Amino acid sequence: MKKSLLLLLVLITLYTAHAQKNLQDRKSFVTLSLGSMVSFAPRFNAGYIHQVSDRWWAGTALGYNAGLYENDYGTPQYRLFEARPELYFDLRPDTRLKHLASFELFYINHTDHFKNGEYTAKADGVEYEYDSADYKRVKTGFNINYNLIYYITPQLVLWQKIGLGLRNRKVTYTNIVNKTESDQWNLFDFGDRQFIQKEGPDWNANFNLDLSLAYRF
Repeated sequence: MKKSLLLLLVLITLYTAHAQKNLQDRKSFVTLSLGSMVSFAPRFNAGYIHQVSDRWWAGTALGYNAGLYENDYGTPQYRLFEARPELYFDLRPDTRLKHLASFELFYINHTDHFKNGEYTAKADGVEYEYDSADYKRVKTGFNINYNLIYYITPQLVLWQKIGLGLRNRKVTYTNIVNKTESDQWNLFDFGDRQFIQKEGPDWNANFNLDLSLAYRF
C-alpha cells in the first residue's frame, strides 16, 4: 500500500513538472476583447502578445467595425478603427496567477452619420439641432494598466485589465443639414453628450476597463 502511494505521488509530481514546463514553453497569446463588443462604439478587437523575457511582454491589439446600418446609398455609416500597442512587466514571474503592469498607447478613429440630433459647436459654445450631419471622433492617449490573468485551462485564460491614463478626444461635425439653435437647456453635460455632442478637442483623464478571452500557445 505504501509503495503504491509512493508511486502515485511520484507520478503526480512528474506530471505536474511536465505540465508546468509545457506551460512555461508557451510564450504567446492571442486575445479577443469581450468588453469592446458591448461598448458604446462596438468593434471586434483582437490582439497578439508575446513574452520576450522572464518579466517583459509586448503586444498589440487592433479593432474594427463598419456598417452597423446603411444610408440611402448603401454606404456604411458607422466605421471605427483602433490600434493599441502595449508593453507589459510581470510583477510575479514565479507564480502561475499572473499580475502584470503595462503601458498602453491607443488610437481610435470613429466616423458616423447622425439624424435629428444635437451638438455643441466649438466656435461659439452654442447648442444646435440638425436634421442630419457627418460625425468624426479621433481619440489618442495612453493608459497605465494593471492586468490579471486567470487560467481556465492551461491554454485558455481570462485577461482582466483596469487602468488610468490621459486622452485627447477631437470631435468634428460636417455636412450639417438644417442647422438651428436649440431651445433646450441642459444643466448637466456628461456621458454621451461629452462623447458625441461636444465638438472640438478635449483633454481629460481616461479610465480603462476590459475583459478579454485569450489562448496561450
